Amino acid sequence: MAELSLAELREIMRQSMGEDEAPDLADADAVTFEDLGYDSLAVLETVNRIERTYGVKLPEEELAEIRTPHGMLVFVNERLRAAV
Repeated sequence: MAELSLAELREIMRQSMGEDEAPDLADADAVTFEDLGYDSLAVLETVNRIERTYGVKLPEEELAEIRTPHGMLVFVNERLRAAV
């Protein structure tokens, strides 16, 4: 079963922002996307990359509630487990 790791999420987020440095997700359950400088377009690009890479559909209406990388990680992994 495929699962998205924190390291993989960090790399996808780096690619989505076009940054050379990956964001610090040491406290991924507390830091928000906004705190990291991610606007809604950067979060959407992150979601699109995850969907393409992992072959999972992430419903936009549920994604709107996610504010942290940890929340994204949990959300994606729940969808990946459900798809098996």
